[in-house]
Amino acid sequence: MGSSNVEIVQEAFAAFARSDLEAVLDLSDPEIVVRDPDRTGTAFHGPAGLRSFFEEWLENWEEYRSEPLDFIEAGDQVLVHTMQTGRGKLSGIELQQDLFQVFRVRDGKFVEYRLYTDRAEAFRSVGLDG
Repeated sequence: MGSSNVEIVQEAFAAFARSDLEAVLDLSDPEIVVRDPDRTGTAFHGPAGLRSFFEEWLENWEEYRSEPLDFIEAGDQVLVHTMQTGRGKLSGIELQQDLFQVFRVRDGKFVEYRLYTDRAEAFRSVGLDG
């Protein structure tokens, strides 16, 4: 029996937490699109784009962690409320911030990954009231 969309997303978070980017990439569809409207306003495409997104994101941090707090399934999407914590590489500033990540899953793979800092916007993006 196949895994649920939430289980697939949980697997990706576990892989990310152990710094296993290859396992995260294995859960991604070849046509994955990464959208980061709040920070970059751009989209990254395919596994190479996802790798580039993570490398660019993580290069700014001395320490970084994204801990999932809640998983909400909405059709083919999973909205994850996470707490991101870290320390900037150059600034040394400590950060603790809510982050909302949305994964669109098809046939057991991520086809879209979106990030939001605004809770209401994240919930609206999956058709829910937040």
